[in-house]
Amino acid sequence: MKKYLVLLTVIALMTSCKKTTTTPADPHVAGANCGSCHATEQSQWASAQDLHALPVAAVLTNPDHNSTELLNGDCIKCHSTFQYPLGIDHFVTPIDTIGSPAGTWTAMNAKDWQATKCEVCHDPASTDSMKLAKYGSELDGPWSPGYINLSTLPAAYQVVRSLTTGMTWVYYYPSQNSLPVLATKLCNSCHDPADEGTDPAISLNGISCGPQGGDSRAYVASNHQGFNCIDCHNPHTFEPIDPTTKQACLGCHSTPRTGKVHLNHL
Repeated sequence: MKKYLVLLTVIALMTSCKKTTTTPADPHVAGANCGSCHATEQSQWASAQDLHALPVAAVLTNPDHNSTELLNGDCIKCHSTFQYPLGIDHFVTPIDTIGSPAGTWTAMNAKDWQATKCEVCHDPASTDSMKLAKYGSELDGPWSPGYINLSTLPAAYQVVRSLTTGMTWVYYYPSQNSLPVLATKLCNSCHDPADEGTDPAISLNGISCGPQGGDSRAYVASNHQGFNCIDCHNPHTFEPIDPTTKQACLGCHSTPRTGKVHLNHL
């Protein structure tokens, strides 16, 4: 009997000492505490100088834009992605006017506007080290209440223009899965590489460079074919690039240059 009691006691002690493994809860609070670990990146992205962080009034009551293009629900697919289900009429009124004078549009419910927050490009639940994924939709594609794997987004490309002949062509990146190209896919998901807008065309030395407006950030001069967005831009701050001081420029140019990579920066 004593042997059984001793055995039961040993089993009980072993059971009480056994470690239990639990998966810690994800400490991330959506839209709230990215800066607790990434203070520099969040401060750069949320800067008032960054167009991605513009408030609702700056985006939806812009008289120049609204005089040429009718406001519609697709606007907030990129400008405040997570709020797309609320509808654009949740944030501005009226939405059926073109060419009205400044002051016609009134912003509403500004507290609900989140602009382009970290989670638009980063999936907090991803196991990937960079957690890259696109939330919501790709350009005019159908909106989805979830993340789109970057490998399923359309291939990243550039529209390239020769400054000597004026000819244009499309350049597709050979590797669509490298980090710089995946970052470019994220940019392209809102910035249409083929959209030059409707502004008057600009000519350089007799060569037409086409309209220099629109959403495109990918029309490039031929000598910069193959560049990725993050070759020149820190992905968390989009301050103007000074080619006379930017290391990315000086890596190729032994002397400071004043030229432009993007034609729509002319």
